[in-house]
Amino acid sequence: MEVFKILIAVIIAAVFSVLLRQYRPELSLLLVVTTAIIALVIILSALSQPFETIAQKLSAHGVEMSYFKIALKAVGIGYVTGFCADICRDAGQTSLASLSETVGKCSIFILSLPLVINIIDLALGFIK
Repeated sequence: MEVFKILIAVIIAAVFSVLLRQYRPELSLLLVVTTAIIALVIILSALSQPFETIAQKLSAHGVEMSYFKIALKAVGIGYVTGFCADICRDAGQTSLASLSETVGKCSIFILSLPLVINIIDLALGFIK
C-alpha cells in the first residue's frame, strides 16, 4: 500500500508542477526534484529488508556477495542516471540529459570490470 501513497503524492506533485511552471518554472523544477528525492528515500528504505534477505540466502549457498553488491550498484546507477536525465529533459537541457546517460553507462562499465576480469580468468583457466 505504500506504493499507492507514493504514486498519489507524485501525481499531485505533477499537477502542481504543471500549474507552477506557468508562473515560476524554477519552483516547478524544484518541486519535481524534491518529490522524486522523497519518493526514492521512502522506496529505498522499504527495500533494505528484502535486500538483506537475499544477501543471507546467497551467502548461505556460497555465492559471493561481491557479485550481488555489484549488481545492486549497477541497478542503482541506472535508476539514478535515468532520474537525472529525466530532470535535465524536464528543464529543457537535452544535451545534459545525454551526457548524464553516457556518464551512467561508463560508470556501470567501470563497475563491472572486475566481473569481466573474473570471467576472462575463468575462461582462460578452462582453456589451459
